[in-house]
Amino acid sequence: MYSTLVFTVTCILFPSLTLPYGEVSEQMCKKYSAAVYVIEPDLGMSSKSHFNNVSECGIVSVPLIIGGKEATEKEFPHFALVGFGGSPNEQLAWYCGSSLISEKFLLTAAHCSRSAEYGPAQKVRLGMLNLGVDSDEDDDIVQEEVIKRFIVHPDFKSVKKYNDIALVELQRSIKFTPYVRPACLNVNPTEKTRGIAIGFGKTDVDSAESSKVLMKVTLDLINTKTCSEYFPSNPRMEQGVVSSMICAGVLEGGKDTCQGDSGGPLQIILENPYCMYSIVGVTSFGSFCGYANSPAIYTNVSYFIPWIEDTVWKNI
Repeated sequence: MYSTLVFTVTCILFPSLTLPYGEVSEQMCKKYSAAVYVIEPDLGMSSKSHFNNVSECGIVSVPLIIGGKEATEKEFPHFALVGFGGSPNEQLAWYCGSSLISEKFLLTAAHCSRSAEYGPAQKVRLGMLNLGVDSDEDDDIVQEEVIKRFIVHPDFKSVKKYNDIALVELQRSIKFTPYVRPACLNVNPTEKTRGIAIGFGKTDVDSAESSKVLMKVTLDLINTKTCSEYFPSNPRMEQGVVSSMICAGVLEGGKDTCQGDSGGPLQIILENPYCMYSIVGVTSFGSFCGYANSPAIYTNVSYFIPWIEDTVWKNI
């Protein structure tokens, strides 16, 4: 006869190792900040080989920009243009901006997914300061990549003004250089009173042409109550200005984003990590570019951090 042995198996459940929303973005911010530096050989007299980390920071130290000014080389290495069309017989039309946030993902506006005239977004171009210069002349600076997926936020509806945010996934990873590297994401409501907007949009509302050079401007961040006075409830904004939006501009007029700036970043300069921007908002829409009492609306990045992290860093 054989006796029967009964084994009791005790399952030990380990706590989830998933990081809280926001912490992934902060960790990646620190990781990507390493791209500020390049490794160069120490040319000292020592016979041994030594290498130094050399900063390639291009951020201008004066944070306040009076009026629109031209951006400088390496100042906004996360900025990218979004191109539409590009059939064999036509050039790409660069109509929206975006921000590099990882090796393969960029942040932009949902309404930039396609152009009524040129069709869906096809490519992104990074490291570009001047549209009047052939990108082939800047092969060591400019990077152009094909869009694999344009991921519009699931709650965005083109007939409404809410949830105007999207992620662009690229076919291939971007090579980080002093001219092209990611920005950080703002994970909490900012206490800053000003942000910097950039883009190739119109510099004059009456002009038919967009700017040929990347422009920057400092804008006041305006509280929701004040902003609601300029954006009353209407069929496309039934709830008025909500927490998923940020209002920015200069109420005295003269400084603003305009047509062609859509999808580009509203950002602040971080003190830590060194030489990094944090994307606070995504340029969405406005009423009258640069007019007095006419601020613009930006999609509030911190509101959408869970969706962004689940899409970009879902395996972390």
